[in-house]
Amino acid sequence: MTLLTRRRFSRLAAALPFALSAPHIARAEQPLRMIVVVPPGATMDTIVRVVADKLPPLLGRSVLVEYRPGGTGLVAGSFMKSTSPDGSHILFSPISVAAFFPFLYSSLPYDPERDLAPVCEGAFAANALVASNGTGASTLKDYVEAVRRDPHLGSVGTSSLGSVGAFLVTLLRKTTGADIRLVAYRGGQPLLTDLIGNHVSAGQSVLSDYLDSHRSGLVRILGVTTEQRSKLAPDIPTFKEQSFAELHGQTYMGFFVRGGTAQGLVTQYAAALTKVLAMPDVASRLATLGVEATGGTPEQFAQTLKRERERWEPVAREAGIKLS
Repeated sequence: MTLLTRRRFSRLAAALPFALSAPHIARAEQPLRMIVVVPPGATMDTIVRVVADKLPPLLGRSVLVEYRPGGTGLVAGSFMKSTSPDGSHILFSPISVAAFFPFLYSSLPYDPERDLAPVCEGAFAANALVASNGTGASTLKDYVEAVRRDPHLGSVGTSSLGSVGAFLVTLLRKTTGADIRLVAYRGGQPLLTDLIGNHVSAGQSVLSDYLDSHRSGLVRILGVTTEQRSKLAPDIPTFKEQSFAELHGQTYMGFFVRGGTAQGLVTQYAAALTKVLAMPDVASRLATLGVEATGGTPEQFAQTLKRERERWEPVAREAGIKLS
């Protein structure tokens, strides 16, 4: 039987209220698990692995990458709900899991506001509109005029209905009045295959999906949707330069933890992730993937989520875009 000295008992008694009130925090010896919403080998997987390699010295714990693909974040969001709010898991996902899914799904298996807490932005990718060679278009104006002459050319594919790319296509239709129809694909690769084969006239996805094929002459990128030209392809003009200033938007990706995680830990994670994303070798590697590293505070990321939802929800509702 172990006896407590009066001094030791006093120290334990004094610490008890703090222990009872302290938030659940994963032990340092436990690995931090970074959850990815795509299969191994995808661009987002590469981004997470680049970041995960740099985190252990900053956090004092090992970092593992795990995969929860499905529904572009739907499966991963559900998984995060099942985890403890102890900081043991960080989700890396497009912001659709928290900003768009609430208005795209009639019901969700998780509550974005309660079950997910924003940590910081991770990166953003420029979107682009690309035309098949069969359209003969080299600019956005060319393509719109071609559709007006031949409505059969108005089919525009998107890699995901729950994406900024899909919202931009509906905005293009509204802005130009052309007979443009949204065609949903399951990912950027099947869309690119149909574009090369002239099975669909145009497509909207992240710029990096199309760049190699554009440079090989297999498809034609008509423009990028960022405010400034992409560092990845400075020779390709923005839509703003082509007098379509309202057609701007980009794909944001960010980090989330389980809702209810101690704010101090969330802030610590945000600082560490931001430091990693600012490292020249990390930013350079991400640039080769077609994304620009960002970072920031939880509050800044929350503002991004709010701004993007308020901008795109009316567009999606007016176009009748729903995922279920």
